Amino acid sequence: MNYEKLKLNTWSRFEHYKFYQGAEQPWFNICCTVNVSILHAYCKKQNLSFFHAYLYLTQLAINSSEPFKYRIVENEVRVYRDIAISIAVIGADEMLRFCELNYLLPFCEFTQHAKKHEQHVKAKPFTAMAPNANEIRQDVIHMSVLPWFNFTSFSNARYSNTGNSIPKVVFGKCHEKEGEMLMPVSVEVHHGMMDGLHVSQFVGKLQGMFDSPEILARTNKLL
Repeated sequence: MNYEKLKLNTWSRFEHYKFYQGAEQPWFNICCTVNVSILHAYCKKQNLSFFHAYLYLTQLAINSSEPFKYRIVENEVRVYRDIAISIAVIGADEMLRFCELNYLLPFCEFTQHAKKHEQHVKAKPFTAMAPNANEIRQDVIHMSVLPWFNFTSFSNARYSNTGNSIPKVVFGKCHEKEGEMLMPVSVEVHHGMMDGLHVSQFVGKLQGMFDSPEILARTNKLL
């Protein structure tokens, strides 16, 4: 089993959890800009996929940030051990599909897995998407990339009747400004699971990893 149940009566956030469970809209969103100059240059020099590199490092940052591993499932809060990525990709028909990328180390295994799985998902015929609370995979984060434009705000679609507490991370267009390569990132999370401080800590970890692309060359498990 990939999770443990939190003992709610001893959980430090229990009162916050109860408070935000009663909210009509318990999510909050933070948009900011990350500097990808070092990572972008490293990937270009090493002939690596920049896209796979920042997905991989985002997954590492998520897996080292415990509040991002909390999930509300029915009347319990679970802490998942390993978090995968469920990312939206677009097929040749310009229709949206969801591609799940497992939590794999090292990077060479992740990028091979990602390339193969993306090609497979994009080639599949489009099928209807029917959200079902009982079928939602919980040990993931929901990710999207909007490479066409920069943004300063973002809002995700949600099914409020599913009790979904999965964090949502969206990256925008990588663009150059004053000699630096920058990307906007949106982080949307359930307020019962975390506060702005925890999002700030996650973004700090993410920026630190983008500034240390040599992580991609390591072969031992990092976390």
